[in-house]
Amino acid sequence: MSIVRAAAGRPAIHVDNAAKVRAHRAAKGRIEFTDDPKIKQTIAGIASELGCSEADVLRSLTRFALTNRNWKQVGLYGSKGLQ
Repeated sequence: MSIVRAAAGRPAIHVDNAAKVRAHRAAKGRIEFTDDPKIKQTIAGIASELGCSEADVLRSLTRFALTNRNWKQVGLYGSKGLQ
């Protein structure tokens, strides 16, 4: 019985996992915010129900909001001092 080995695939782009993480962070913007615990709980519930991360939910909500509203013309919603 002979052992069949898979072809050697493409060479690694990054030296190690830390280099891969650094490259990802350098290529992506990061946003951090705080909100009411009820909002956090709602986001966590959506993520749990859909089987994804809270970051995926926030990314999807943000893309939807940016696609479906002209924020520069209409203004912000729920911001202190802005109606």
